[in-house]
Amino acid sequence: MAGATPAPAERAEGPRRCVVFGGSGTVGRALVAELARAGARVGFTYRQGREIAEDLLRAFPGTTALQVDLGDPRGAAEAADALARRLGGVDAFAHCAVRASSVEPPAFDAIEDVTFEGFADVFAVNVTSAFAAARGLLPHFDGGGNIVLFGSVDGIKPVPSPVPYAASKAALSGLTLSLAKSLGKRGIRVNLVAPGVLEAGASRMLPDDLRAEYLKHCGLRRLGKVEEVAALAAWLALENTYVTGQTVMVDGGL
Repeated sequence: MAGATPAPAERAEGPRRCVVFGGSGTVGRALVAELARAGARVGFTYRQGREIAEDLLRAFPGTTALQVDLGDPRGAAEAADALARRLGGVDAFAHCAVRASSVEPPAFDAIEDVTFEGFADVFAVNVTSAFAAARGLLPHFDGGGNIVLFGSVDGIKPVPSPVPYAASKAALSGLTLSLAKSLGKRGIRVNLVAPGVLEAGASRMLPDDLRAEYLKHCGLRRLGKVEEVAALAAWLALENTYVTGQTVMVDGGL
């Protein structure tokens, strides 16, 4: 049919090639491990977690890592391109990198403590680097694939949360919807995983009273496990063929 966009060519069979941003974080390291155990070839970024990165490289031979500050969008795009080249292309991209607080040391920052610079820094890591990487990886998605972004219940539901963090996670929802429409013709599916409060990671900054309130209203009456989130993200990265533009809540029924 004249004017129709041709479907992307199927890539030759072989291990899935996955780029993970934020691979040394709590969720990121669990996802790198999950993908590698599933037989994927993984390239990931880290910023400060050198020891964690080295542990992953030892545990999963063939995995590759790159240290980068994702607060720099050009650096993020270059890192994505470099990792994809090392892997010989890309079939999945997962953005797990997160800046949970706009203040130092990290805390459940009150709005009065948020500076304009801190607000911008949170968006640079949580949102802009995701866009920069997705755009930079487009030439490497040679047979379609999956993009998995990580949001949060804070960006979906009206819960007590730091304003910069919640706003950045809400922005990722819009980015997911837009990318899903823009990249569908290339055979690239884009989805958002939105965890609730987890047993580890950034959730540890939640004050005790708010954690208790969460458990009171959570249908399953427990915090989420990092491994549960990683397993879902790995399925979306490696197995998903038709789900796109969706936000998948992992909040235990809040």
